[in-house]
Amino acid sequence: MRLVSLCIERGNQLLREITFKDGLNLILDGPTGRGQQSGNNVGKTTVLRLIDFCLGADGDEIWRDSEFRGSINQEVFDLLHGTPAVVITLTIYDRIRGVHSFCRSFKVKGKKGTGVLSIDDVLQDSIATYRDEVKNILFGTKSRKPSLRQLAPKFVRSSAGLMSKTLKFLGPFGKEVDYEAVHLFLFGFFDVDVLEERSSLNIRRGTVARDLLGATRQRKEGEIEQLLLHLRRKIDDAQASIHLRGEVSEITAAANAVSKIRAKASDAGSRLAKVEAEIASVSSAIESLKHEYSGIDDVAVKSIYSEAGKYNERLHRDWEELSDFVVNLRGRKERFLQLQVHGLKETAASHLRELERLQEEEDSFVVALRKTRAFEMALEAQEDLHEMLKQVGRLEESLHAIQSLRNSLEHIDEKISLTRKFIEEGKARLTQRVSLFNKFFSSLSKDLYGEQYLLTFDESKNGSIVFSLTSVGANVGAGKKVSQTAAFDIAYIKFLHAAGINFPTFVCHDGVEAIHGNQLSELLTAANSLEGQLILAAISDKLPGISETFLKENTILQLSQDDKLFRL
Repeated sequence: MRLVSLCIERGNQLLREITFKDGLNLILDGPTGRGQQSGNNVGKTTVLRLIDFCLGADGDEIWRDSEFRGSINQEVFDLLHGTPAVVITLTIYDRIRGVHSFCRSFKVKGKKGTGVLSIDDVLQDSIATYRDEVKNILFGTKSRKPSLRQLAPKFVRSSAGLMSKTLKFLGPFGKEVDYEAVHLFLFGFFDVDVLEERSSLNIRRGTVARDLLGATRQRKEGEIEQLLLHLRRKIDDAQASIHLRGEVSEITAAANAVSKIRAKASDAGSRLAKVEAEIASVSSAIESLKHEYSGIDDVAVKSIYSEAGKYNERLHRDWEELSDFVVNLRGRKERFLQLQVHGLKETAASHLRELERLQEEEDSFVVALRKTRAFEMALEAQEDLHEMLKQVGRLEESLHAIQSLRNSLEHIDEKISLTRKFIEEGKARLTQRVSLFNKFFSSLSKDLYGEQYLLTFDESKNGSIVFSLTSVGANVGAGKKVSQTAAFDIAYIKFLHAAGINFPTFVCHDGVEAIHGNQLSELLTAANSLEGQLILAAISDKLPGISETFLKENTILQLSQDDKLFRL
């Protein structure tokens, strides 16, 4: 998988089109001829960062100084966030997956949205979906770990800092678990979800083990089981006791008497409730009768009645007689209802007196019973039984919690064992893969500076797999660090071909000027014959010992103070 081109467009204007070739791709400042003016800040490194931008990077470093975060190139910032939008398109080619284009622009200042996010002319909903699709095209997977942005720094080293960190290229926030996933994935261990599961299982196991330790701190599982057996035997004995079965004669007689009293009291209470309901009903009828005629206008009715008498001679009674009759009838009805209420209240009082008598009778039986030794013994036995039942409940709950935690721990251990087996099998394959990589890496590092380097891996204390570089020689200087990284990346491309892994076979480098001249010449020569691509941004004055013909043949872009990348 290789880079084809990088296009920078603004509206209908093509600002720059960079075409990549196989082997070495140099991005230099100014003409390649000796004695010509060289310079910085013309956009060499920016090309690499634009590639990274199309691979899902935020892109802030395109206009912001990596060392002085508050310092920005305002002219570039305004161009990229202005109108019309500047669109960056990276085209790649793969012999299996074909040609693809990744297209992005920055958010226009003052407008909503994320800018253009397009893959093969298909707009993407968000930067997350864009990154997923890019990762799927580059690496053939959308798996969550490792992320595209964790893998990209290995292929686009767009700063001197990344060049000096061969393996630890995730910056200050890279964790051991992140590097484990990245390095294993790069070397063909594609089921990195197993690693994440193992980490999650180890965390869960620690939590469950801690909870189990706390649950068994006071009593162990075997101790609880024996206590439960002992308590259940005592409960069976207590429940079989004559004190609880009611076979003590004093308690039995008193209980029977109290039961009869309570039955009578229940009957009396029912009768009382029925009478009180009748009293309430009759009282309501009396109140209704009192207010039945309260709203009638007697004068108006009298006038109507007199007027009606003129037209109907049968109304031979005068109003006064009729009125007296009605009042008398209403009074008699009210007196009748009052008599009913009086009689009902006497009946209710009788029932209430009977209830009070029965309550006193029950209290006398209970008081007398409580004074007996038999009752005290039964009460003590009952209290002991209740306490034992509560203790059994607490112990059963503790035992259930311990057994549940122990079962969870066993289940987690089984899953950890399966993941460990899977990882061990993967490690065996990984050993062969790393050995194949070291074939190229050690050879190239020896050719560059006469010292062989090897990639190794081992398990850390927490069980994660850690990759490292080792050599026979002394500490590595800054120049050797950079050349080591370059040798590593070139060896990795050769490894991909040999292992049959379809990953990107391009790498972007910056800051190789620290490499010694002879080593740099060897490195560039090796890169130029590579079945892949090394895109290198460099200052031409810092490439001594390299022939002008070689530089000219492999330079894909020349920039200067008069011809900067964005033509500003």
